[in-house]
Amino acid sequence: MMKLYLDKKALLGFIVALSILILLGYFSYRNNNHFIKSRELSFRATKVLNHIEQAQTNTVQLEEILAKYLLTGDSFLLESYDEAVKSATEHYKRLLEMTRDNALQQGRIDSFRVFGIKKLELHKEIINMYAASKPKAESMINSSPNKNLSVKIAELLSKMRDQEEELLNQRMKRATIEISYFQTTFSVLMISTFLILIAVLLVINRSFRARLIAEQKAQIVNEELESFTYSVSHDLRAPLRSIRGFTEILQEEYGTTLGQEGNRLLHIVMRNASRMGQLIDDLLDFSRLGKRTLTYSKIQVGQLVTEIIQELIAQTHGNVKWEIQKLDDTYGDARMMRQVWENLISNSLKYSKKVDKPTIEIGSFPKHGTTVYYIKDNGVGFDMKYSDKLFKVFQRLHNIQEFEGTGVGLALVHRIISKHNGVIWAEAKVNEGASFFFYIKNPTV
Repeated sequence: MMKLYLDKKALLGFIVALSILILLGYFSYRNNNHFIKSRELSFRATKVLNHIEQAQTNTVQLEEILAKYLLTGDSFLLESYDEAVKSATEHYKRLLEMTRDNALQQGRIDSFRVFGIKKLELHKEIINMYAASKPKAESMINSSPNKNLSVKIAELLSKMRDQEEELLNQRMKRATIEISYFQTTFSVLMISTFLILIAVLLVINRSFRARLIAEQKAQIVNEELESFTYSVSHDLRAPLRSIRGFTEILQEEYGTTLGQEGNRLLHIVMRNASRMGQLIDDLLDFSRLGKRTLTYSKIQVGQLVTEIIQELIAQTHGNVKWEIQKLDDTYGDARMMRQVWENLISNSLKYSKKVDKPTIEIGSFPKHGTTVYYIKDNGVGFDMKYSDKLFKVFQRLHNIQEFEGTGVGLALVHRIISKHNGVIWAEAKVNEGASFFFYIKNPTV
């Protein structure tokens, strides 16, 4: 049996720290799932509200179009009327589908359908009556039955809107509470873990100094320990490395006793620590960028892009079809512009790797007295209504389980282009790929 040269207090602290780390991994995983589910429910409530508003708009449009028809007799208005009916029907179907888990809303939607059918039947009678007698048709549109149906439909939609807004507010409030609870608990557990790990290191250091380590080596360990203690309060990377290192040691030495679930949670802790370390590095790059001075030189963009592609091909071994068009030379900071192209090309590779025949096109064209560069792919693309989040730090348009990343790369690209007094923008469609365009302004004398 292997003999452990560890102080009992250190071993106990180590086990407690491990338990907290496992709890942190589980807690983070559970909270992330809750957050994703809450976000999906909030998005759905927002969509339901949008369909309710559109249904209300369609109802008003139908009444207005019919009134114009009775006033002018223009038969083309009936085509607009039919389009409005189709639109209202589509919004009704979407509402029925999206509220299937809400019995009260389903009942109101059924009533909306009944009143809507009656309304359309009455409108049909009015249109038919118009051919025989315009005054009678006008009196029918202003009749109590028609107005009462309009009022009932408006009341139904108003009640549906009120309930969805209440549901949305409840979900947002619950999400805020959950986030606050998670942040507080996570902070307490992290601080506890750091303190325990520091205490464990202190105990181990004292024990080894007394039994195994010479005075000179003990002094070095103390100096390193002081340096580490200082970095814990000033630098997030050191505790992250410690968490990952100790977790790996625990997995190697106690993996067989932890069981499958324990090892799985250890993997979660290590993966999250690595992800946070990468995120910190990216953020440091992002923050340091603002202090760096631009060093302008001529950049052979075609050669630069070719070098980057060759490096990436050597790393990924993918079957990407590259279409490299003419790339004009430019002036800029060569180091920074290399980072721009590396991030954009890597981005296209990442989001097109799941398609059968990935294709990436890179080129340039003159516009407004400058050169616009572009990179296009046929990957997953994204919804343009979220394009305002594209170049912001931590803003991701795809799930991190599907595509890895820290959410800093495009923000870094945007900052470099802005530092060159340039502009970058994107165009995309879901499942049809994305295109990024940018230009930089050459320095003026």
